[in-house]
Amino acid sequence: MRGKVVSNIRIPRAAPYTVLPGRGADSLIFPGIMLALIVCERGRNINGLRQSGNRRDRMHETQTIAEWAINLNLEDIPETVKDHARRFILDNFGCQIAGATLPWSKDYHNVITRTRSGHGATVAYYGDQLAPDDAAFLNSAFNHANETDDTHLKSPTHPGGIAVPAALAMAEYARGSGAQLLLAVIAAYEVQIRLSWACSPHLIYKGHHPPVGVGPFGAATASSILMGFNLEKTINALGIAGSHSAGLIEYTKTGGSVKRIHSAIPTQAGVRAALFSEIGITAPHTILEGEKGFCKVFAGEYDLSRLTDGLGETWHLLDNGLKPYSCCHLIHAAFDALDNIRDESPLRPEDVKAIRVATNSEPILSHIGSIMEPDDILGAQFSLPFSVAMRLHNGNRGVQGGNGFWDYMEVDFKDKKLLETARKISVFVAEDQSEWASVDKGAGVEVETIDGRILQNSVTFSKGLPENAMTPAEVEEKFRYLVDPVMPSGVPATIVERVKEIEAVNDINDVVRLLVVPPAPDARAAAE
Repeated sequence: MRGKVVSNIRIPRAAPYTVLPGRGADSLIFPGIMLALIVCERGRNINGLRQSGNRRDRMHETQTIAEWAINLNLEDIPETVKDHARRFILDNFGCQIAGATLPWSKDYHNVITRTRSGHGATVAYYGDQLAPDDAAFLNSAFNHANETDDTHLKSPTHPGGIAVPAALAMAEYARGSGAQLLLAVIAAYEVQIRLSWACSPHLIYKGHHPPVGVGPFGAATASSILMGFNLEKTINALGIAGSHSAGLIEYTKTGGSVKRIHSAIPTQAGVRAALFSEIGITAPHTILEGEKGFCKVFAGEYDLSRLTDGLGETWHLLDNGLKPYSCCHLIHAAFDALDNIRDESPLRPEDVKAIRVATNSEPILSHIGSIMEPDDILGAQFSLPFSVAMRLHNGNRGVQGGNGFWDYMEVDFKDKKLLETARKISVFVAEDQSEWASVDKGAGVEVETIDGRILQNSVTFSKGLPENAMTPAEVEEKFRYLVDPVMPSGVPATIVERVKEIEAVNDINDVVRLLVVPPAPDARAAAE
């Protein structure tokens, strides 16, 4: 991520976000997470139980989660949870298909298909048959390719780009049904989120990227369900997955593109762990809670109760958020506020004298307000001034508002009119007594027009977060936006209907085949 950097940062007296050593979205601690950090640094978890340094009574969390997973039935899961999971599946399918066309995704595809063999699972978009762990790797890499996949901010982690590719590959390998796929996806989401939340914020504080750390357990859980494992094999799959946990965020310090495969690595690991368990490899039964287990070694400070409290009754996947825009989620609220302003007072770029975007957080400002003139896609996706300029010039709102997957692939970073507008946009930290003092989760936007008007709007929760969730129609709109340019006519609508009725799909291959795009001269590939 490169670009021209601007400064003039004002630090508030009490920023609602805390920045960790390093830079980037993954170095931020959110308000509720910060409270956990303060309490835990005093030597106790939020329930008053010491969980580092001293031994505690064993609660058998690994076994409890394994037992829950193998006994889980769709009939016992609330309909609202299943509705959310269906939307997550559709959203991730869209991310996979569009993501497969990107230049770096083509590189991943080339190296894996050139060096690997096997069969049992299908690579989305391309149609190759590979071993399930390799197919899952590629589909997950496509899924996470362009800042478009879902996010669970509270924990924080990216569960969908692991849960869906792992479950799809193993459902095909095990000749499963749509109902089994849905069940496995729900379980994989829940395990990942609970584990990341149990270790929050210390996992990321110690330099581990949560998806790569917790993802293998989610993928192994999905795989165990689809393979019909008993308790012993499921525990072993989780234990083997723990030996695959990884993920360092040094890229936030010195750069690199490795983050693009930070969902693919754990997806492959969890699937492979289940395959190893199937043939008899054994593993520790205390991989999560043990003295040398994941929580102790990776996080140090943690709250094991978050792993199992309310398991089967409280569904953390309901807190998961979808991304209507393909850029850093910290910019999304500014888009929504600008849309609200334009709904009341139509604006053209030439009408604008200045746009000021308020936040209470210096870390947010430094994260999305520093780059004015990006040099590459990632720089644009983390530049609020440039991204808001894209939206203003596009003139539309919502998913089609100019900040989508294809928009960032096609934008001209040297467009003189875009850059002229971007220079009119500034981000600032609100003073305690200012009119924007309450903007601590979203953004406040103030537009000053050439004719002297001042237009204001603020958004606390951006579109896609659970407090302001995308409707089923909006999720479908995003899916169609992602895949319509690269899929034959009629296929996207068929996928939508198939996912809505996923429990009625007897053979998952009926879904898998729809995700393969036959070569066509009019297919849109972002790399071309």
